[in-house]
Amino acid sequence: MNNLQNRANAVMAFSISAIFCLLAAIALSALVIPASPSGSIALDSIKVVTGRYDKNWVDFKTQDNEFANTLMQIDADLSSLFHWNTKQLFVYAIAEYSTPTHPKNQIFLWDTIIKSKSDAVLRKKGIVNKYSLIDVNKKWTNVHATISLHWNVVPYVGFMTYGRSQASEAYAFPLPSGSQT
Repeated sequence: MNNLQNRANAVMAFSISAIFCLLAAIALSALVIPASPSGSIALDSIKVVTGRYDKNWVDFKTQDNEFANTLMQIDADLSSLFHWNTKQLFVYAIAEYSTPTHPKNQIFLWDTIIKSKSDAVLRKKGIVNKYSLIDVNKKWTNVHATISLHWNVVPYVGFMTYGRSQASEAYAFPLPSGSQT
């Protein structure tokens, strides 16, 4: 005869197994839901300035660092990524470029979190980069960057999925303001 402890253990083991199977089915089913997100990003302008970043920057004593400021426009419809298992979207813009000393560089320009399907259509102009464009080499000489829009789908249960728009054409960084060629 089973005592109360054995019966409680059997009920709990069965309940946990059933919940695990249900969560696994939810996670796998969310991967097969069709989605057709579209997005594009373009730079309206790039301005390179020379100066000191701030007192917390590693090279705060030098005055010859170059920083790039951008104006962007985003046109994206990510509403098809929202379904019953989508908690939120993390959307971000990345500049990718290469230099002789570092073959692959990626810098976050801007990001946002979208929590509802009604906010998933982005039509924004005049967006200033949220994060500074600072290169390891401290100079933006002969750099051509492509900009792309990326998104992460954060589910309630399951696997985080990623996506990206097609990269833009390469943008050349201009000379800093007030410098001579």
